[in-house]
Amino acid sequence: MTLISNDPSWWPLIVSFRNSSYFVVASSTAMVYDWALTFGKEIELVWRPRWSLMTFLYLWVRCAGIPYIVWVCNTNKWKLY
Repeated sequence: MTLISNDPSWWPLIVSFRNSSYFVVASSTAMVYDWALTFGKEIELVWRPRWSLMTFLYLWVRCAGIPYIVWVCNTNKWKLY
């Protein structure tokens, strides 16, 4: 059974979590929109030519944030229990 508290001391924390979730949704939407706009050029300029160090660096910078965020969100410091 879930315990629901109406204690006003929790309200700033709840507002903080709500605002951070809005930021996560907005930034994720902007990232997906950017990927959708540049996907055609990425295939043409990155995936089709011969692989080089610059290709690897581009893909690392473009995609390294996703596993990092997954790893950070799965650590104990972000859990609420």
